[in-house]
Amino acid sequence: MKITNIQLVETDENNTLSAQIDDFHLWYKFPKKIMLELKADAFVAACLIPSMKLGSDIIIDEDIPVSTELIENLQIIFSSWTDYLGHKLSIIKIIGGKKTKTLEEWDKTILFFSGGIDGTYTYLKHAQEIDYVLFAKGIDMQLSSDELYNQALSSNRDYLKKEGKEIIPFETNVRFLGHEYGIGWSTCFGGGLASIALAAGVKKCFIASGLTYANMHPEGSNFITDHLWSNGFTKIVHDGSESTRINKLKFISEDSNVLDILRVCWHDNGYNCGNCEKCLRTMAAIRSLKLEVPTFPTLTDYLIKSKLAKIKIYNVREIDFIDENITQAIKINDYVLVKGLTKIKRNFELRNLRNTIDQLLFNNLFRKLKTKLLLA
Repeated sequence: MKITNIQLVETDENNTLSAQIDDFHLWYKFPKKIMLELKADAFVAACLIPSMKLGSDIIIDEDIPVSTELIENLQIIFSSWTDYLGHKLSIIKIIGGKKTKTLEEWDKTILFFSGGIDGTYTYLKHAQEIDYVLFAKGIDMQLSSDELYNQALSSNRDYLKKEGKEIIPFETNVRFLGHEYGIGWSTCFGGGLASIALAAGVKKCFIASGLTYANMHPEGSNFITDHLWSNGFTKIVHDGSESTRINKLKFISEDSNVLDILRVCWHDNGYNCGNCEKCLRTMAAIRSLKLEVPTFPTLTDYLIKSKLAKIKIYNVREIDFIDENITQAIKINDYVLVKGLTKIKRNFELRNLRNTIDQLLFNNLFRKLKTKLLLA
């Protein structure tokens, strides 16, 4: 995989760092106040997992600076997670570039923040240490979703202004790089988020955890690998693995202003669509904690039976969240919610059992037939 034509373009309003990654034009656009450096670190971080999937060395233009301390141990870890990530990831080399020790750049601590549960939890824990929060267009929503992005930005800005913090909006298409090589964001997003911090040249960047120490599943961002994206000056910190999602919600609910801006949906269909798996799962947690959150519709008994119970879960990571909600619903004797959530889990387990039988006894015959029918 070749990283070529690395450029830094400065305008009256923005500074944009970009590069050509084979046929993909990757870019990071920041407000003028963030002074960028012409270097390859961000692009190496963004490209590592796709390059490992291709089994292709990363080749950088010889005259472009790149940190000597970047991604020394990451490949060994990710290459051992092939069975979990669904991709064979091979050890590759990083060739070219002008190897340099990273000098001090922007001496600030940042956090990626979109108004969600994980990011808000980390913000409230480390508010005194955090200098700026960054809100990305192109990560939590499509680059074309101007109206929704501006609505969420305005809500987040109003909240953080009360906190005495500044939110910095920026744009990037790094989320879409992996898709060019058949890799989902869940596998790439640790390197993707780290690449943003490396592009900005910050001193420290918090990445909010979605998983706990007890229920860690190999994926792109986790407490084992995230700190290894650091480059000698920019320190990446994975935060929040000590708490379950529902306990995070309980913690942040002590700040009523947070609940007024809470947003978890990534479907670009309203502030929170109230229909997707993530929205409904969050609504279940809200109900089980007996909270009132104005950015979500109320999860009624009817909605539990007609929508929530019909959710299809496809991986163990989401089942962990369902289990958290079941435990809390049992505590408050909400048996309508318990029944709905238990149905989701049972259907997941039945599908897994069916797939296992298909694999062991029929050599995936039924999966192949289903795929053939879908393609017909």
